[in-house]
Amino acid sequence: MQQPKVSVLISFYNLAPYVDQTLESVLGQKTDFPVEVLCADDGSDDGTIDILRGWEQRYPDSVRVFVMDRIPGAKYEANERIRRMNAIRGRLFYEAKGEYICYLDGDDFYTDEYKLQKQADILDADTAHRYIGCGHNGCYYWQESGETRPIERPIRECSLTAGEYWSFLYIHTNALMLRNVGLQGIDPYTSGIPIIDNPLTFQFLPYGDIYYLPDCMFHYRQMGDSTYHRRSPYQNDILTALIQYEQPRVTRRFWAAGLVRFLREHESLFAARKDPQLTREAQTYMENIHTYHAGRLRRIVNYNNEPLPARLWCEIENPVWFFVTKVCRHFIWKPKVRALLEEARQKLEQNA
Repeated sequence: MQQPKVSVLISFYNLAPYVDQTLESVLGQKTDFPVEVLCADDGSDDGTIDILRGWEQRYPDSVRVFVMDRIPGAKYEANERIRRMNAIRGRLFYEAKGEYICYLDGDDFYTDEYKLQKQADILDADTAHRYIGCGHNGCYYWQESGETRPIERPIRECSLTAGEYWSFLYIHTNALMLRNVGLQGIDPYTSGIPIIDNPLTFQFLPYGDIYYLPDCMFHYRQMGDSTYHRRSPYQNDILTALIQYEQPRVTRRFWAAGLVRFLREHESLFAARKDPQLTREAQTYMENIHTYHAGRLRRIVNYNNEPLPARLWCEIENPVWFFVTKVCRHFIWKPKVRALLEEARQKLEQNA
């Protein structure tokens, strides 16, 4: 195989029913350059590995498969699950030979056969390497009903600085094509923070800006037994809010943008702080909160277990932080961002 331009990095665990559709959507991409497909499996026991080996045999020049050791029958949840995902995604990144990389979850799939070509063309044209990545919209896809819905609000094609992007827009990791900074001797994952979702993207932001396409070019399969759905909405908000405290291990450049990005989660958690059931749900992630010195977050989600002085301070500090965040948002959301949000709001109203 010629030197690949793009490396597609796919992670699997017990996804046998979906492997073929996922790989067909990647290997069916129409490009004028070579693509390599690196598949990492977390020790599946449902036949996923056999199916992957079959694809590797059919496409030996394009497909490589890596399998993690796993204790038979072991179930890894919470932090251990994140650590294993770090190991999988890190291994895939370090093995990638392409100029550009794309992550993909093993049960999701591309829906536009020119997706990789469109993104590579934009990054190729950026000879100054202003952009670290090119992203696009995608669609939630409900397996049982076949229903689809765009993940992000309808924002038009645009160029965003890293700070602008981090303050208001979410691009699913499946939708990003990133420059392979590893070829320049840069390891974006030295911070040790999770290589999942928002933190994955954040670890590339110190190296450039983001170009965005509004096209929905992949389907994000929705299943009730996924890791995301096994957690409660409250626990998902905790993990999302925690990213604000993980950020400094990568860079402090986007501190204010991070305040703006995670305002909703902090306000929601603060509003529910006195619920004892939710305090119990939060205990799963207290180790994470202590690891990243997230004192303000701890006082919110552990409110019922905190001493009286900490509870009183929680009541004072959070309204202050919410005010500071809204001031930061005023200065970060310059006319360009406000115009994008207003256009998106109008489109949503028209389609309602």
